[in-house]
Order: sequence, then structure tokens, then C-alpha cells
Amino acid sequence: VGKVAPEEFHATLERINSILYKSIPFNLKCLICGCLCCCCTLGISLGPVLYLSKRTKTRLEKVISQENWRLYNKLGLNIKLQKEFCDGNNLREYVIYIEFLPKQPLYYPD
Repeated sequence: VGKVAPEEFHATLERINSILYKSIPFNLKCLICGCLCCCCTLGISLGPVLYLSKRTKTRLEKVISQENWRLYNKLGLNIKLQKEFCDGNNLREYVIYIEFLPKQPLYYPD
């Protein structure tokens, strides 16, 4: 709607994608190794995969909060990660939502 310059929005998405590009290949290798060893270790080998995905999500939330503080909150917008069901199955995925923050009235009593 013209609140954010396309270059700024593109830079934000580049920061988010760079984190994902760095973490996804290693997470996939750990997932494959964990699945292969799952029968021998009774599922304990999937622990590192869960830790790595939680760490990636934490990094993404940190970058998003920095971007919100730096640019988007000043423009009355808020970006956040939200889980959403995929179409046609029961899988869930993370989606980036852009919310409009309500304007604070100037003469609102404290």
C-alpha cells in the first residue's frame, strides 16, 4: 500500500532468507542422520534436529524484532512469524504476517 519502500522490504526478506539458506542444509543433513539412527537410539538422535530448528526460529524472530524496531513499528506496521496450516494436508508452516498497528489517539488520558 506504499508504506514501505520496495528496497527496504526486499532487504528485510534478504536478511530472513540468508538465515534460512545457512541453516536449512545442515538441518536437513541432521534430520536424515537422525532418521537413520532413530531405531537404534529410540528417538534420541532426533534431539539435535529439534534444537537446530528451535535455534533457527529464534534467530528469525530476533532479526524480525530488529527490523520491526528499526523500521516497521515507526511506520505503524508489525512483522511476525505465525504458524499456519498448509493447503490440502495437516502440515503446518511458518508464514510472515504484516500487521497494521492501531494508531494511538493524541488526546487519550493516561
